[in-house]
Amino acid sequence: MSSGKKWAIGLVIAGLLPWLFFILAMFIGTGLLPGGGASLHQDPVPTQTSCVEVAGIPKPTCEAYLSAEQKIKKVRPKCKNLKWTLLAGIGKIESHHGTFMGRKVNEKPGPSYGDVEPPVIGPVLDGTNNTQRIPDTDGGKYDNDTVYDRAVGPTQFIPQTWESVAQDGDDDGDTDPQNVFDSALSTAALLCGKNSVDMSDPTTEHDAIYRYNHSEQYVKDVRNAKAEYDALGDITEPVNATGDAKKIIAAAKSQKGVPYSWGGGDTLGPSYGICCSPGGYSGRFIKGFDCSGLTEYAYGKAGIMIGGTAQAQHDSGKVRVTHQTNLKGAEPGDLLFFSDNPGSGKGIFHVSIYLGGNRQIEAPRTNDVVKESDVRMGSLDSIGHLK
Repeated sequence: MSSGKKWAIGLVIAGLLPWLFFILAMFIGTGLLPGGGASLHQDPVPTQTSCVEVAGIPKPTCEAYLSAEQKIKKVRPKCKNLKWTLLAGIGKIESHHGTFMGRKVNEKPGPSYGDVEPPVIGPVLDGTNNTQRIPDTDGGKYDNDTVYDRAVGPTQFIPQTWESVAQDGDDDGDTDPQNVFDSALSTAALLCGKNSVDMSDPTTEHDAIYRYNHSEQYVKDVRNAKAEYDALGDITEPVNATGDAKKIIAAAKSQKGVPYSWGGGDTLGPSYGICCSPGGYSGRFIKGFDCSGLTEYAYGKAGIMIGGTAQAQHDSGKVRVTHQTNLKGAEPGDLLFFSDNPGSGKGIFHVSIYLGGNRQIEAPRTNDVVKESDVRMGSLDSIGHLK
């Protein structure tokens, strides 16, 4: 081969190398060992805590309140003891949980899951009819009014306030005041503020609600509604488990809301992680769990030592592994293993605990928390049967 051709080929290879490294990073960036991270196979539906039917609250709205109770621990780490019932109290008073005047909350799986249809847009805030006078602040972006503002969404945000506290409650990369997941988490963020607060303190709770709407009658109405929901107790979907499975699930659920930390967690509980994942994520300054740290902790509470990485737990012999890409035969408390080569038992990058009903509890990924979610079937490799 001539030196000219070699020189030309060298240029091509040099030009392609950065792109090859970029593509490789994209494939492994979500995490492999030590505990693994989330797969690139993601559901188009928010994976939230499932709840039993609560009268008057649509299923997605109920899930949004429960999800916000967990996620606020990461969004506002100085805010303690904010319960879903306070969010539900506000949701009831503001829009009957998104159903005001016959509106519906979208329950169809897909990108519009949890959207209120048609949108909730309040009266013109022009100073008449006992309203505040608030000239337009959003150019009509949220309320379709370029003269005055209107409160928007199921928890009724003034557009300017929404811009200041908006949170992505359904992890879709967007903040939409008409989506119950986004509105619930944003409401929680506004109630908490940014200082250290304990929402179990009655005075703190009162002041937070009053900040939300400057009316003592409003505070009273919200608290009365909250009391109704407090009386319901635990509304999360019950899990049919006994023995070790019950201990394992209870241990895992006790850690809901704890941050994901690369390499974090063991039989003793959450811990500071390590550096670094293939994508460059470090857990050194985050106290929490990665996926296998959570499962190691939960199984440890039942006296079962399964090892510290997803692959090690698969290979441990402490659970009976069946290589299958469906949930047939899976029981609550079983381990679910995930791989980019499903059914092979190799390259296990993620592990979770099965709850039943196509639900799992997991520490899914960087910048997330321990939570319940739907099983991502596309990368299911095998089941580690407890019995």
